[in-house]
Amino acid sequence: MLEEQETYSIQDLFYLLPITLAELARQSKINEVTLARIRDGKSTRRSTVNKLLLTMSKIYERNLNSKNVTGINAMANKKLEAKEAKLEEVA
Repeated sequence: MLEEQETYSIQDLFYLLPITLAELARQSKINEVTLARIRDGKSTRRSTVNKLLLTMSKIYERNLNSKNVTGINAMANKKLEAKEAKLEEVA
C-alpha cells in the first residue's frame, strides 16, 4: 500500500504497483519494455511520462506528476527549449 507522501520515487511506485506490468502497459498504452526502461531510470519522452503518471494517478487514487515523482528521466524538448530561450531574449 502506498502511504501519503510529499514526494514519491518512480521505483517505489513500480514496486508497490497492485497490478502486473502487463496490465499497466495495457491501461497506459505504453509498451512493457518502455515501462521497464522508465522504472530503471532510462530516458523517455515527456508525453510517455505524462501518460504513465496519469495512469498511475488513477491506480493509486492520488495526483502524481513530474513535480512530486522523482527518478523519472524525461528527455528534454529541444524545440520547446529553443522557443522559450528566444522569447527570453526578446523580453
